[in-house]
Amino acid sequence: MIDLKEILINSNYKKETEELINIANLAYKHWETYWTGFNSTYVCEEILKDFENLNDFKFFIYGGFSSSQRSRIACFRGDSIPEEDALKNNFPAQGIKINGNFLFDNATQDDFRSLLIENGVNQSKVGDIWTIGDRGAQGIIDNLDIEHLDEKIFYLRDVKVKINVLGIDELQIPSGRTKKLVNTVEASTRLDAIASAGFRISRTKIIERIENGMLRLNGSKVNKPTINLKIGDKLELENKGFIEILNLEITKRERWKVKLLRK
Repeated sequence: MIDLKEILINSNYKKETEELINIANLAYKHWETYWTGFNSTYVCEEILKDFENLNDFKFFIYGGFSSSQRSRIACFRGDSIPEEDALKNNFPAQGIKINGNFLFDNATQDDFRSLLIENGVNQSKVGDIWTIGDRGAQGIIDNLDIEHLDEKIFYLRDVKVKINVLGIDELQIPSGRTKKLVNTVEASTRLDAIASAGFRISRTKIIERIENGMLRLNGSKVNKPTINLKIGDKLELENKGFIEILNLEITKRERWKVKLLRK
């Protein structure tokens, strides 16, 4: 069995790491594949770095399609490795379609995610959600949290929506988010300034999200927008992806040239 305290002590993602340790112990004991809940794909990749030297276990990251932003980690014994196609075919999730007319009342993926959570779905059970024009949204959700949703009517603000459960292969899978270099000039290296530029969100909204604990700096949640950042820092904003600071350079006018990698 894995020593829980030894691995957790230096982890920036203690809750997620503890879950992975627990399912790893189950996989080792029962000779079966077990899956974590959904987390950002970046977080999945980060926490697996602490497991690289554990030869008794192997892991597989998957979220329902190749470019998913939220994924689950499958864990299985190192001496009983399933085929990748088998893991994908037995992925414990299904597609979901949220139909509604949002032509005059625009809704974001965050709105649709909140709708599911407000109606009894645990956040860790929800994978990617993406909008389909003004007709609603589609996404991926855990198998165990769908029975009470299929064919049901809900309201998102004043818009009536109907939810249908689909096979993942029936979804209109969104195109993958590509890595992008962002160059900007800012008055300071403050967290709110750089996050606003990198995630293309207004300063007011980014401060609100920081104060609500929706942003992580190098894996840890922060709630102070005034923190000064440095080269190599990584920011993760819930449902918006990640940015890494590649370079900071002071100009003659004492402003900051900032080079970011968004992914």
